[in-house]
Amino acid sequence: MTNLLILETSARNSSISAALAYEFAEEIKTQDSNILITTRSLDAGQLANLNEDMTAALRAGVENPSHEQQTAIERSDDLIAELENADMVLIAAPMHNFTISAQMRTWLDYVIRPGKTFGYSETGPKGLLADKPVYIFSTRGGQYGDASPEAPNPYDFQSGYLRHILGFIGLTSVEIIAANGMDMGDDHKAAGLAEARSKINALIASGILGKAA
Repeated sequence: MTNLLILETSARNSSISAALAYEFAEEIKTQDSNILITTRSLDAGQLANLNEDMTAALRAGVENPSHEQQTAIERSDDLIAELENADMVLIAAPMHNFTISAQMRTWLDYVIRPGKTFGYSETGPKGLLADKPVYIFSTRGGQYGDASPEAPNPYDFQSGYLRHILGFIGLTSVEIIAANGMDMGDDHKAAGLAEARSKINALIASGILGKAA
């Protein structure tokens, strides 16, 4: 059985990025109806921003954690376990102010954790998670390109950052499906969604389940 994790990182209830992620998941299910889907929604209030005490608990550890620190540790452990147990990850990630959403940043603060998801060796930092396919559905208000690392858009601070930070914890097999023009009127929105769906269809046709562990 393939374990599929869907991470929603939009502040909006009617998120286009989430809709694309679920469309992708439904297409995958046509290849294997026994897929187990876990959903993590990071809408407002789901994760508390880290303060000094919570950061100390996650970064360095404490002998006698407070209730707040213990809650942060348990939440971090749960989020990391979701990543570890997944064979494939779908991230609905709208571009906010040229980069990631606040919800996405907070989730990263909980999962980028020394001794758990990364460590240091004689040759430098090392990701501790087993690699797996990660598909990111990036919806953008304007036109910021196709998120290609070969031809990056100078205003797209999201794509390169996500590839880097996920690679830092061992997740290097990252594919970004961009939907541009979401705030530029109906024609641009329709074209952006059509382009994203075309890429989704191509990925499904390539047999992506064979890439999952």
